[in-house]
Amino acid sequence: MAADPLATEFIAALDANDADWMAKLIDPRGSWWVDSGLDRSCGVRGYDPGTNRAWPVHGTMNLGEKVELLRGIRTRFPAGVRQIEWNSFGIGQYTLIEVDGDGVTSGGRHYRNRYAFVIEISGGKVLHVREYLDTHHAVNTFEGRNVDRRGVAPDLENDVIEQIGQGTDVALAFAAAIDRADTEAMRAISTPDSVWWGDAGHDRARGDRSAPIESDPRKFLVGNAHVHDRAAVLPQLRSSFSDGWSLRPWRVFGDGSSVALEAESHGIRVRKDGTTKSYQNRYCFVLELSGDKVARVREYCDTLHAFDVFGIAP
Repeated sequence: MAADPLATEFIAALDANDADWMAKLIDPRGSWWVDSGLDRSCGVRGYDPGTNRAWPVHGTMNLGEKVELLRGIRTRFPAGVRQIEWNSFGIGQYTLIEVDGDGVTSGGRHYRNRYAFVIEISGGKVLHVREYLDTHHAVNTFEGRNVDRRGVAPDLENDVIEQIGQGTDVALAFAAAIDRADTEAMRAISTPDSVWWGDAGHDRARGDRSAPIESDPRKFLVGNAHVHDRAAVLPQLRSSFSDGWSLRPWRVFGDGSSVALEAESHGIRVRKDGTTKSYQNRYCFVLELSGDKVARVREYCDTLHAFDVFGIAP
């Protein structure tokens, strides 16, 4: 189904760097969430870290306050920064919008992030915004407070899955195959030529959606890879966690041809040097379906945290 017009208008106002326009569209009592990099405790869903947050705006933040902060965007981007919508769909109160960012900072750095926005509409206003982006690229572009601070989030709770619309069972089967590191199950629910994309930090070319399909198994976790190839490395990845690894969906909505799945992970990873690190990522998977099969996957997560735990240098 088509995205809610109010959600797409909200992104148009963001693209125009127009805080006054945005302020007219929102319920100022709502929230805006962005993940928190190395400090996992500050990005816990529903938790507002206040002045203790990493960067100026990460973690959960009051929506009205966030929009007010965006009035200063021209300080950071003198010529403005684009937020260009290229894909969207929605069902009920939820809309998923994928966006390409493009701008040059006051220090001359090119900022080209890629986003998935989950926007909740209530009472004719934007109530909640969840913004998934490449945090590794962000931290390599901007300076911010507490960027190097580390923190661990509490263990995941057994959340009830909010499931709305069509195609959601396929998405949940996809998540279950990841959770179990089940190569054959993943292949069974994916088309033979299905492609899985993940962003690539400061290597913006490798993370481009049109980048060549990776053939090196050591590089399957970022950029484009065939789902069937990436499925083959799941057991090896899972074996590097001392107590296993879990992926827990908590919201999934779709229109039958596209599905958005929000999920959280937890595990203790044993690194090659014998040290351990908690892996507590938060994801938005965007799945394009062909019938009851997965044809395309786009994975948005906290790349700074992921690359740190897995020792990836993209």
